[in-house]
Amino acid sequence: MPDPVYPLPSGDRLPPLGTYNAIGTTLLHNSRPDGSGCFFATCWIVFILPVVPLGRYYVRQGKITEEGGFSSIHTTIEYEFVGRSRLRLVEVIRTYLYFWIAVPAAFLGPIIASIAWDNNESNDDAQFYGMLVSVALLCLLLVLLFLHRTYWRPVRRARWIDTENAQVEGRYQQIASLLPIAFLAAFFAFWAGWAIFAIALALGMYSQNLDPDPNPLADTLLHPVALFLGLPVVAGVVALVAVAIRRR
Repeated sequence: MPDPVYPLPSGDRLPPLGTYNAIGTTLLHNSRPDGSGCFFATCWIVFILPVVPLGRYYVRQGKITEEGGFSSIHTTIEYEFVGRSRLRLVEVIRTYLYFWIAVPAAFLGPIIASIAWDNNESNDDAQFYGMLVSVALLCLLLVLLFLHRTYWRPVRRARWIDTENAQVEGRYQQIASLLPIAFLAAFFAFWAGWAIFAIALALGMYSQNLDPDPNPLADTLLHPVALFLGLPVVAGVVALVAVAIRRR
C-alpha cells in the first residue's frame, strides 16, 4: 500500500540535522529509493542511540562529503525534503527493538549471565566465553543490519495527499504522536530495570544454584522478566494514559 505524502507548506520549519559525538538529530532510512530517487526516512533525536522520533519525511539524498584526517573524519550528507509523511508504528518499534533491546542484550546479556551463574570465583572461563558470545552476537546484528539496509529494506511507493484531505489524516497523526512518548518511557524503564538488576546482583540478592534459602523478592519483583519486560510495559502504559488525559 502506498504511503501518504503531504506537501510541505511554505515556511514549514524542517528539523535541523547534525550530530556531535553521537548527540543530535539524524535521519534513519526506512525504505530504498524509488524510481524518482526519493525514499522515506524518520528524523530521530539521538543520544548515542535513537531516543525520540520527530517526524517522517519523503526525501532525496544528495552529495556526500568527507573532511578530516586518519584519526577523525567528518561526514556530511545533504538531503532534499520533498514532502512530509506520517510515522509508521512498525518502523518506530523496529528501531527501538534493535537499538535499545537487541544490541544491548546481545552485548551485555551473555556477560552478565556468565557473571551471575559462575559459582567458582577462581574460574574466569565462564566470563571469557560470555565475552566471546557477546562479540559474536554483536557482529551478527551488524551483519543483519547491513543486509537489511542493502537488500531487505523495501521500496515504498508515495501517494500524494492534497491539503483538504490532510486535515482528516491529521487525526491519525495526533494519535500516533502519543506512541513515541509511551515507547520512550518504556525504554527508560527498561534501562532502569537493568540498573536494578545490576545493583541486586552486586548485593548478592540472587540465590546461587546450591543456596537452600532462596530470596522471595528475587523470584518476584526482582525477577529478570519483571524488570526487563514488566517494568517497561507498565511505564509505557502509564505514560500513554497520562499524556492522553492531559491532551483531552
